[in-house]
Amino acid sequence: MRKLLLSLAVLALLMAAPALAETYAFPEIHASVTLPDNTYELVLTPGNLQEHTAYLAAQNMDYDATLNAFEADGVLLKALDTDNDRTLVITALKDVDAQNYFDLNEQDEDMRREFRMSHTDGSVYGVLGYSYSSAAWKKYSGDVLRFLQTKYTLHQDGHQVCAGYQRRTIRNGYTITLDMQVTGRKAKDADNTALEKVMKNFSFTQILPMPELPIKLAISSPPPTETDSSTFTIKGTTAKKAKVTATVFSLGSSGSQTVSKVAGSDGAFSMKVTLPSQGVFSVTITAEAQGAIPAQRIYAVTYQRGLLPVDLHVVPGEILGDTTTIAGTTASGAKATVSVNGPIVTDKSSTKSNFNFSIDTSKEGTYTIVLTITKKGLDTRSFSYTATRTYTDVEKLDKIRDRAKKIDYSNLKKDANQGKTVVNTGYITDISATIANEWVVTFALNKTGSGYKNIIYVIANEQPILEVGDKAKLYGTISGTYSLLNENGDMKTYPRIIADFFEAVD
Repeated sequence: MRKLLLSLAVLALLMAAPALAETYAFPEIHASVTLPDNTYELVLTPGNLQEHTAYLAAQNMDYDATLNAFEADGVLLKALDTDNDRTLVITALKDVDAQNYFDLNEQDEDMRREFRMSHTDGSVYGVLGYSYSSAAWKKYSGDVLRFLQTKYTLHQDGHQVCAGYQRRTIRNGYTITLDMQVTGRKAKDADNTALEKVMKNFSFTQILPMPELPIKLAISSPPPTETDSSTFTIKGTTAKKAKVTATVFSLGSSGSQTVSKVAGSDGAFSMKVTLPSQGVFSVTITAEAQGAIPAQRIYAVTYQRGLLPVDLHVVPGEILGDTTTIAGTTASGAKATVSVNGPIVTDKSSTKSNFNFSIDTSKEGTYTIVLTITKKGLDTRSFSYTATRTYTDVEKLDKIRDRAKKIDYSNLKKDANQGKTVVNTGYITDISATIANEWVVTFALNKTGSGYKNIIYVIANEQPILEVGDKAKLYGTISGTYSLLNENGDMKTYPRIIADFFEAVD
């Protein structure tokens, strides 16, 4: 116990106050960032982890393991904003995309579109567990230029790991991501605003010249992730007259087959691929031209006769917000339905085979959401999600504020208004405890020269943090009356309100 208390004390000391603005340099990518003042309580980098072993120990994190994880994931900086329950993570990776593009600002629109679509169609990042609900380019000033703005959720092993907003580009031979992560809740606009503040103070200190890169290869119509047909078409653009080859490997047996095409004078190509049997296949697309470095793209395809293909782009996480989205694509003419704890909302797919459901999950509780997709002649597909909507303390207060109405004193005792949530401004004139572990607060709506009038008796489950004489807003539920004997021995009744909370008024 002593060790635990010591660890917690060390953690509290480390994170007692947000740090002042500081600039962090990233020589690997020739960039730097200045974090906003008084926002991030703790900033970790590969170079300063040794200085924060006490914090790591308090989090049951090993120094060597954390350093290895930072290096493997390309983490340049991890900054904790505990007041707002979010974490800024900046990473840079020399991945396949970085090798193919090097600098997205120097690529043409076809290549930038392919990179953007690799997020929303799930062809690359979906394999890693990311679901992107949006991805659009934004051009920043100076040498920063293009970053892809995204909103995402990340699932691993069937559980939501985190959600958030990202800014991503490829520059100086690295895939660079600034990620504002949240856990245990949905990402909200304020998180995106916080990330944008970081972007305003991010800059490149040097732009490297473009090296010799693989030949252009932009896939506009990739192989399907799932299909009930043995034949599909691959389309895209490459260098003019380049040779494009699709090599199909079966993951269940040995052997392969190839299909080749020569791109036209405009670089466009289209080729039909026929799978030899049902099963799971790897399709490698290679573009080659004399004197150029070949380029490759690799896709996984599942072929099953009678299979209704479904590609899910956005799915519910374990933690829900006020609105939950399910979106994706399926076969043209298929019918998609969603049941939410029983009732069904129906939406027939568009001619583009898209479906998008926006589900009201604003009430607290557990939701069972089932997506069902049907089409005559194909097997029905069903996807089930169980998730929870839980209000944070801040959300609870906001919900009460939203539904609270001001009701005149003369109407507080009317039967028609019983049970309504009300807000009134007044003065706390007395606070006293009862034997039932409740607090009775005398609350007056008006102050006169001789005292107070329009008295309300308020029942609170805990002692208000405000004091007698303070002006406040009272939020609560109208609940009958409170009766007292006056100085003349007569019984007098007052409106009674069950308090949700008091809010100080200046």
